[in-house]
Amino acid sequence: MAMKFTETLLLFFALSIFNGVSIYGCKEGERKTLLEFKEGLKDRGGRLSSWIGQDCCIWRGVQCDNQTGHVVQLDLGNKRLLHDVYGYGPQALPLEGEISHALLGLKQLQYLDLSMNFFGGIQIPTFFGSLQQLRYLDLSCAGFGGLIPDQLGNLSSLHHLDLSSVFYMPCNNLHLVKSHWFSNLSSLQYLNLNFVDLSKAPDWLESINTLPLISEINLSNCTLELPLSLAQVNLTKLQVLDLSSNNLHSVVPPWLFKLSSLESLDLSVNAFKELVPSAIGNLTSLRVLSFANNRVLEGGVPLSLGNLCMLTSLDLSGNKYLKGDLNELGEVFSGCIKDSLEILSWVCSELTGQFPDWLGNLESLKMLNLYYNSFYGPFLQFGLHSLKKLDISRNTLNGSVPVNLGQLYPKLEFLDFAYNNLTGVLTETHFAGLAKLRHLGFSANEFRVDISSQWVPPLGLRMLLMWNSNLGPGFPSWIQKLENLSAAIFSNAGISDTLPDWFWNFSANLQLVDLSYNDISGKLPASLEHLSNLLYVDLSGNSFEGTVSQFPANLEYLLLLSNKITGMIPESLCYLKKLIVLDLSKNQLIGGIPDCWNPSLHPRLSTLDLSDNQLSGGIPTTICSSSLVYLHLSNNDLSGELPLSLRNCSALRTLDFGQNKISGIIPTWLAKSLLNLEVLRLRYNMLVGDIPPELGNLTNLRVIDFAYNHLSGTIPRNLGDLRAMKFARTIFYNMKVALSVYDKISFDYIDNLEILYLVSSKLIMGYMDNVNVNLKGRDVQYDKLLPLLISLDLSSNELSGEIPEELIYLSYLQSLNLSGNHLTGKIPEKVGMLLRLESLDLSKNGLSGSIPTTMIMLSFLSHLNLSYNNLSGRIPHSGQFLSLPDPSIYFGNYALCGFPLDNYCENIDEPSSAVGYHKDEYEQEMIGFYGSIAMGYILGFWLLWAVLLLNKKWRCTYFQFVDYLLYVIFKRL
Repeated sequence: MAMKFTETLLLFFALSIFNGVSIYGCKEGERKTLLEFKEGLKDRGGRLSSWIGQDCCIWRGVQCDNQTGHVVQLDLGNKRLLHDVYGYGPQALPLEGEISHALLGLKQLQYLDLSMNFFGGIQIPTFFGSLQQLRYLDLSCAGFGGLIPDQLGNLSSLHHLDLSSVFYMPCNNLHLVKSHWFSNLSSLQYLNLNFVDLSKAPDWLESINTLPLISEINLSNCTLELPLSLAQVNLTKLQVLDLSSNNLHSVVPPWLFKLSSLESLDLSVNAFKELVPSAIGNLTSLRVLSFANNRVLEGGVPLSLGNLCMLTSLDLSGNKYLKGDLNELGEVFSGCIKDSLEILSWVCSELTGQFPDWLGNLESLKMLNLYYNSFYGPFLQFGLHSLKKLDISRNTLNGSVPVNLGQLYPKLEFLDFAYNNLTGVLTETHFAGLAKLRHLGFSANEFRVDISSQWVPPLGLRMLLMWNSNLGPGFPSWIQKLENLSAAIFSNAGISDTLPDWFWNFSANLQLVDLSYNDISGKLPASLEHLSNLLYVDLSGNSFEGTVSQFPANLEYLLLLSNKITGMIPESLCYLKKLIVLDLSKNQLIGGIPDCWNPSLHPRLSTLDLSDNQLSGGIPTTICSSSLVYLHLSNNDLSGELPLSLRNCSALRTLDFGQNKISGIIPTWLAKSLLNLEVLRLRYNMLVGDIPPELGNLTNLRVIDFAYNHLSGTIPRNLGDLRAMKFARTIFYNMKVALSVYDKISFDYIDNLEILYLVSSKLIMGYMDNVNVNLKGRDVQYDKLLPLLISLDLSSNELSGEIPEELIYLSYLQSLNLSGNHLTGKIPEKVGMLLRLESLDLSKNGLSGSIPTTMIMLSFLSHLNLSYNNLSGRIPHSGQFLSLPDPSIYFGNYALCGFPLDNYCENIDEPSSAVGYHKDEYEQEMIGFYGSIAMGYILGFWLLWAVLLLNKKWRCTYFQFVDYLLYVIFKRL
């Protein structure tokens, strides 16, 4: 029996060799091919560590044909970067390097996925076109660039082609010029070219129109032109079409409505002149339709929309409905659409009035998003028994919240009615029957919260958002029953209590904790390492005491500013490898800054703020990395020179070392290495030497504060080259993209995605860079408006020479302070060109000559100090000078005369029009002064409102900006 087994084994071995198939499962030649391919790659994460041994078919990402042993699939896609945005462990590091021609040895390869890696902007290898058996090719977000090679057209067996990028991370940078080769992909079913530049490929549509089997086409953000006509529509099997974010300005092309098999159509983020044409009714198979963010709904919504009996998702967000009265849409939503529609999103659209009654007819509705509008009146009064998500936040609803929410919406999982004007008293009765609730937000309303400590909340709650909600003064004890809670946000909730001991132990799932800006006291626990899921902690603006806790390894955001925390900064913070923001400012920390900030340990750290403490010693040499954007060490007791290692902070935008004891010179390498610098603050230190002229080469630098040092020499003329002070900078806040992405999360949403959204919105609305700037003679903290500040402060140094005329060309300068130096010569005659100047301080110098008359053009000037110089002549008595009646701003210039000083200009040799300027003229000037204030106010007020009334676009933009400012200011109160 043993002999027969041996013979059989030898026979199998012989046959295997004869057939060229290794007994280990893969062909030896293909194993060597894979190893040669691996040699060209940089695998920092060890993702190919399993590529050892003889059987390549069991290597990670490799799959062989069970019959032939040929390698048929190579899946090296780094999908974790998509599914685990926060993951930066070994498995998330991308492959880099070169793609070897050795791949051509895999002649039976059918599946190739290199997505979410980074190949340094190289062109897609042309030899990919020789992999004749390929059916699946995914090169999305793999760091490719340049022209897409025509050779891909040789892949006639290809079913799936993905060359796309995504909006939230740098990926491919591809463009297409020739598109004729698409016609050769006769087997293609799926095509994704999102973010591929098609602006120079005018024939893309004709080429794609020849594909007989294509069922999905994604062309978002492609800068394409959309032809209005198509001779013959061949896309008979097309089910999904995404043309979003292409800034298309035409009417919706009629040929779109001949795509009879279309199930999903996305035309969002464009500028179509006519939206929702009546021909939309022809697309009877349509299930998903998005016209979001096309600005307006000209012509309204056609009746034919109601005949889309298969439609389950409709997104009209970011569009102003011109007809105004939404009740007129009752006939549209009385069609068969009322039985099929499951998702309705119409957010950020200036919708007004009360909620229309026809909403109550949508009995299949599962998601209703109407936030960021102007709805007023009562809460929704009708029942939607299938509804799982209801978001009516950020409107102007008044009245009270219905006490029978659980009967109206028994299946609700997501409920948010924050930022309205709802009144009354909110009690636990309002949430009775909402047993499935997972997200609850009722922040920033006018009702009083009176929830009993005995309340048993919906135990499945994961997200609890109650900022600005008057929860206090006691800490809500019912929270400890929520063992599954992931996000607890009680910022500015009126809580004045000691944090209970159970808070850090009631839920092991906590990911986001925000208790900021209350009056919560107590000591921080020694360790929070048991909360392994914790990502975001914000305890700012409270009265916490004790030392800094030990935090779990996954922590990304730690904000403990404005508390009473003592002790030293623990070195354990240096080893939180995923840390992005660390803010320990405005506490009572002592000792040195740990010198353990190895850049390799912090590949993501963007913000480090240790300002306003009692730290001492030198600046650590390890404190910089290529990811650091904001570095604040001001108002401590730090000493020593600026370390050479700061050159490694290549991404730095803000460098704030003010109010310390830093000595030495301002090094020239600072201007040569920190090319992204926007704010440079070295105020109140012990710096000596010249100001480096090289600073003028920093194109983004817009705030310089070197005041109160021992700098000498002249003011460099090169500072007049600072581009950020000479040209306007576009500042905008665009939340619509993030909000639209959030809306598309299904009602069975993934909790990690919602945490991602919450963290992102917290950062946009909550944490922002900030610096203290001396403006108009007082210290002002700039945070939300810091991106708008343009300032130059060289005061209280030992600078000499004249004021460089080149500074006058910094036309966007708002504040200029050169006081307390040894400057001589005249004030530049062209100083009136600084039309946006609000504050000018040239006091305590040796300036001579007269005050330039061009200064009357400085209409924004509200703070001026020219005292203690050697100025002479008459003070200009018109323009903005009349609104500066304080005589002290001219003291110490004994040869000056005129308003507002008591010495008149009777003996000054002036033109005849100015001779005889006596006391009666002085009194007339005072009358003129007050009259000009009144007239200036009236003219300025009506000029602003006239512009806003006449220009609708400016009016909308202005009020959206004001709304945003009010929102962020209100949130901080």
